[in-house]
Amino acid sequence: MPYLGLKSDGFSFFRNFVKNYFAMIPFEKVAIIGSGNVAYVYSKVLKNSGINLQYIYTRNQYKTSEVEKQFGVKTVSDYQSLFACDLIIIAVKDDAIEEVAAKLHNYKGVLVHTSGTQNISILQSVDNYGIIYPLQTLTKEYDVDFKSVPVLINASNTEVKDKLMCFARKMSDVVIECSDEDRRYIHMNAVYVSNFVNVMLQIGEKLLKKKSLGISILEPLVRETINKAFGMGAEKALTGPARRGDMETINKHLELLKNDREENEIYKMLTNYITNKYLEK
Repeated sequence: MPYLGLKSDGFSFFRNFVKNYFAMIPFEKVAIIGSGNVAYVYSKVLKNSGINLQYIYTRNQYKTSEVEKQFGVKTVSDYQSLFACDLIIIAVKDDAIEEVAAKLHNYKGVLVHTSGTQNISILQSVDNYGIIYPLQTLTKEYDVDFKSVPVLINASNTEVKDKLMCFARKMSDVVIECSDEDRRYIHMNAVYVSNFVNVMLQIGEKLLKKKSLGISILEPLVRETINKAFGMGAEKALTGPARRGDMETINKHLELLKNDREENEIYKMLTNYITNKYLEK
């Protein structure tokens, strides 16, 4: 009589289904070290992706109850508790990663960090290690569609790479194997198009407030600028007085900024960059 009433081919199908299902979840227990923006977002994404987040390590006792209430996950303050997990994600400041990794030198699972700039080699205190870097600005208070976030992967060996690729695909639809050098270069460019753009928006908001105006009036312009840049290429999309060499308008703007020294200098620097670039052509 077939086992549990299944025919032999039915049992094979069930066995293969179970095998393939668990192959999609290469880590049974996951731990996160950290309680900042990246650690918070990763914790939320892992929980929402059905991944078993077992522990969150935090030294900040004031955050313990908040973290446990938010994620329903036990917080710990000793590294030894994390050794029962198959994967440990270090999500702390870049300059603290190597110090944390050194304290995990007896760990037998896979250890990863989430930095855009730190080398994979700083995790060499363990045998199996890698990187899972999310190419996105992450803030606790703002939800992001993580499925569309590029996740850059690097690993100490092929087996770890395959596991991390599989793991990352549970969270994102865009998973890319990437060397240390390429990841750092991408991160540098991300600072230009994200952090520096954010500072430009801060300057605009600051200057508008001086006239009791809100930055919302610029929102349609900002959104269209981004859409055009990606739609037709940033160089072709560029307009404005510097692009067309309109020195009369530029000088009027600099006059308006005469009492804002730093903003005046930034305006001059960017204007010179643009005019020099296009005058050459």
